[in-house]
Amino acid sequence: MASWTPEHLAPSTLPNAKSPWATAEQERADRQAAAEAQLQAIRSQWPALMAKLARIPDPRRPGSIRHKLTVVLVYGMLLFVLQYASRREGNRELGRPCLGEALRAVFPDLQDAEVPHLDTVNRLLARIPPEALQQVLTDRIQHLLRQGKLAGFMVRGQYVIALDGMHKLARTFPWTPQALRWRNGGSPEVGYTVYLLEAVLVSPQGVTLPVLVEFCANEPVADEPREQAEARKQDCEQKAFQRVAARLKRMFPRLRLLIVADGLYANGPVVALCRRNQWDFMITLKDGSLPAVWTEAEALCRLEPDNTLTTTWGDRQQIFRWANHIEYVYGPSNRGHQQLHVVICEEHWHEHNQQGEQIERHARYAWLSGRPLSAGNLAERCNRAGRHRWDIEEHILAIKRHGYQAAHAFSWNWNAMRNWHCLMLIACLLNTLACYSVALWDLVCARGFAGTIRFLRESYLNPWLDLARLRLLRTRPAQLRLIF
Repeated sequence: MASWTPEHLAPSTLPNAKSPWATAEQERADRQAAAEAQLQAIRSQWPALMAKLARIPDPRRPGSIRHKLTVVLVYGMLLFVLQYASRREGNRELGRPCLGEALRAVFPDLQDAEVPHLDTVNRLLARIPPEALQQVLTDRIQHLLRQGKLAGFMVRGQYVIALDGMHKLARTFPWTPQALRWRNGGSPEVGYTVYLLEAVLVSPQGVTLPVLVEFCANEPVADEPREQAEARKQDCEQKAFQRVAARLKRMFPRLRLLIVADGLYANGPVVALCRRNQWDFMITLKDGSLPAVWTEAEALCRLEPDNTLTTTWGDRQQIFRWANHIEYVYGPSNRGHQQLHVVICEEHWHEHNQQGEQIERHARYAWLSGRPLSAGNLAERCNRAGRHRWDIEEHILAIKRHGYQAAHAFSWNWNAMRNWHCLMLIACLLNTLACYSVALWDLVCARGFAGTIRFLRESYLNPWLDLARLRLLRTRPAQLRLIF
């Protein structure tokens, strides 16, 4: 469960109400309005998205092409936009006549296109480099930043990027040589897992937008014996972070970034890399992690009692204590030196239990800060940036359990599986933009995010929509107006 924050836009509970419609015409009108709002949000990204997809080299033989590459990839994305659980379900549903008529009414690129079988999509994804689809996702984020649509994401003039790893799936057999090996405790049985590192853009309002993904992989060596391959050191999240950092710097060479991450990243090499890239950071500092830093921070807090701030945030009382300019040495022969700044937040609040009794709750957080702390900046850095590291946990939970099926492989081919994940992230971005648009927000507050997508899917698959009104959308400018 993500840390509570009074700025979150997403409703914490949904209304326990009966159907708002008295007649079928009222329901039809609401479904029409919701579908038009989502389609307009997608149309705002459609021309640039199609142009970027069209630049991907087509690996198929020209004489054997039945479906345009852009059409194949679009239907791969629609599998996730409409949140189907598998390729088999997508094959049954994506070819439904009502859905096809609605799509062709709005998007001219699909006018004469036949719906491809998702096995066709899978064969194509097995031959496309994942970097090409990741570039499509990157391009959409860069475009939104240039347009100023994400200005509300900024905290003290910086965009906050959250990083975290995710187990995608695990099997008991070596289904691909790239999978990581693992053992459960002291068990001699070897399991094989797919692990990846995601970077998402997070906002003080609790909104998350996927930026990029990096898969951890054991690159196979030709003719290498199995015993030697298992003895070789594996890829890991720390190595993946080095690659992600290099990609982020290429993507946003001059963008002011603030990195938020969990306690795994509280180490010297990560801090040094962030400072080389001129990135700020707020990294979770766990109890027992970096004991020398903890000892000095607590000693400085006792010596400098003025470095204390008491404040109210929402319905919570917070007490901050901080210590600046802590010398931290690390690495072989203590060659590495970094100056760290530590802030500790203790907060308490009251809530009611199931019996209606008021109880008091307490929580304690600590972070490593990339910049010196003061009474004027620490509350904002902690509350509006540092604790939003939990938002990537919510993002991972959403894509795994709330409709996107990120824990499903969609393909046993390593390259295709990575591309399916990229298509899922692009679809997640499109759905997030639509759900946080002004036109759809009332529906989201009434039904939630997953309920809104189900409502829209039912509207497309059944004869609710007026196709003549959908065709008129082509004549209107596709503006994206977000609530944040």
